[in-house]
Amino acid sequence: MPVQQSLILLEEERKMNLSNDQLLEIAQYSVVRLDGAWFLALAGKLGKEKAWEMDVEAWKQFSYVFGKMIRKDIIPNPVWPGSFLDTLEILGKVFKIEGRKVMMKGDLITVQATDCEIQKAIAKAGIADCGIVTVHTYQGLMRGLFGKEMDLLVRHTKNLNQGDDCCEVVISKQPRP
Repeated sequence: MPVQQSLILLEEERKMNLSNDQLLEIAQYSVVRLDGAWFLALAGKLGKEKAWEMDVEAWKQFSYVFGKMIRKDIIPNPVWPGSFLDTLEILGKVFKIEGRKVMMKGDLITVQATDCEIQKAIAKAGIADCGIVTVHTYQGLMRGLFGKEMDLLVRHTKNLNQGDDCCEVVISKQPRP
């Protein structure tokens, strides 16, 4: 067997056959760790307060662009509240936010999470609280999905990192002034 053919066979034998679920797990792990590493590096160089400011700005931008992408590629004609809830479900899968419960009462949406990889990483590092980022992320998703004329009132009312039984966010739609 010629050397070239042997090398091709070796390459074929080394190829990994990863399922989409395995690739999703790798991507989820990577995104959460990258978010944490970026924050810790920034905090180490510029201090925690500046790192928080930059983290909030990054999540504002990311969530807006993510919402726009969902509208462009997945939900071209979004309808409140269903499309927003679908977008939260997609975001939850991407960031491996499990143990989630979503409840609607009147115009209020309450999201509770008991198992979130980002929250676990923050708790392990012992340096921060993700509530403010969650608030801005949900607001950015709304503007990206529905346009900048719509906004959300988002309140982070419970926090696992502060001893609560879950992280809880209460959301209501607000027209922009």
